[in-house]
Amino acid sequence: MSKTFQTTLMNKVILGCALVASVFLAGCDKKAPPAAKPPEVTVAKPLTQEVRNYEVFDGNVQALLSVDLAARVPGYLTKILFEDGSYVKKNQLLFIIEQDQYLEQVRLNQAIYDEAKIEVTRQKALVKDNATSQAAVDKATSSFLQAEANLKLAKINYGYTEIRAPFDGLMGRHLIDVGNYLGSTANGVKLATIQKINPIYVYFSINERDLLKYQKQYVDENNRKQMVNKLPVFAQLQGETGFPHEGTLDFAANLLSTNTGSLQLRAELPNPKFDLLPGLYAKVMAHYGDARKAILIPSKAIQIDQQGPYVFLIDENKKIERRNLTLGQKFPPLTEITKGLTDKDTVVINGFVNASPGQLVAPTTVTIDPLPTR
Repeated sequence: MSKTFQTTLMNKVILGCALVASVFLAGCDKKAPPAAKPPEVTVAKPLTQEVRNYEVFDGNVQALLSVDLAARVPGYLTKILFEDGSYVKKNQLLFIIEQDQYLEQVRLNQAIYDEAKIEVTRQKALVKDNATSQAAVDKATSSFLQAEANLKLAKINYGYTEIRAPFDGLMGRHLIDVGNYLGSTANGVKLATIQKINPIYVYFSINERDLLKYQKQYVDENNRKQMVNKLPVFAQLQGETGFPHEGTLDFAANLLSTNTGSLQLRAELPNPKFDLLPGLYAKVMAHYGDARKAILIPSKAIQIDQQGPYVFLIDENKKIERRNLTLGQKFPPLTEITKGLTDKDTVVINGFVNASPGQLVAPTTVTIDPLPTR
C-alpha cells in the first residue's frame, strides 16, 4: 500500500469521526420537550331538586265540544254571517233562513190567541151571571189553550230560522251556500260544525302492564279516585321542547279495551291561544307518586360500558376517578342518580372524552340549571 493512499484513508477516517462527534454533541445540546398540559374539563356539583315520577304517552287532541249546526225548518238559506274558520262567540248569529212565512205564521197565531183569550175571559164573566153554560166556558178555555200552544210552536219555528252559536268556539267551513233550499229531513240539513277548543281535551291510553304497576302504588281506591281532576298532566306538540301545555287528568275509563288492552284516559288543558287544535298528535306526560328530593346530573355526562353506567369525578388533587352509578327517572336534560353520587361530589360533565382515571385535569366549574318548576 502506497504512502499516499494511507494518508488519504486516514484523513477520511478522521473526517467521519468528526462528523459523528458533531452529531452526538448536537444531540446532547437539544432540550427535552415540554410536559403536556392537563386536558381541560367542565365540572359541576350534582343538582338536588324536588321531583315526581312521570310517564310519557302518545295522545291525540280533541275538541271539548263538537256540534253540527243544522237547519231545523225548511226554506231558502238567505244569509251566512261568519267567515269560515273564524272564532265566534256564544249566541252569535251565524245563518238566517228565509223568515217571511214563519213571521206571518207567528202573526196569524198571535191573532187567534188574542181572540181566544178575549173569548175565554168573556165566557168566564157570563157564567157568573148564569148567562152561559159551563160547557161554553170549557170550550172557550180549550180553544184558548190550543191557540196558546200554536202560538208557541209558531214562535219556536220562527226562532229556528236563525242559527246561533251554542258556545264560544271555532267554526268550520259552511257546507251550504246562500240561495239553496233546505228541505225537511229527520236530522235537519247540516250547515257547518262548531268546536269548543278552550279548554280542550287530550286523549291517551295506558297499557295493562303499566296500569297494574301503578295500581300497586295506589292500592287504596280513594287514592285512585283522587287522581282524577288532581293529577297534573303536561302535553307537547311536535317540534316543541319540554311540555309547555299544562292541565289535569279529568277522566279515566272504568274498563280496559278488549281490542287494544289499554285503558283510555283524558286530560283537560286550557287553550287560550288556540295552540292545541283538534286532530293534532301530542306527547302526554303524567306525574304520579309523591314528590321527593333527587340528585340530578346532565344525561350527557353519563357513560356506559360493560360494567354499566358511570361518570368521571375529580378528587381534591384534580385527578380523575371513575364512579359507577344506579340510574333513576330521566328528567330531560337531567337524569336522577339513585346510587353512587352525593351532592358533595364534583362531576365531569364535559371534556371527559380526553380524560382517563388517575389523570390530572384542568377543571372549569359551572352550575347545573334546575328543572322548570311544575
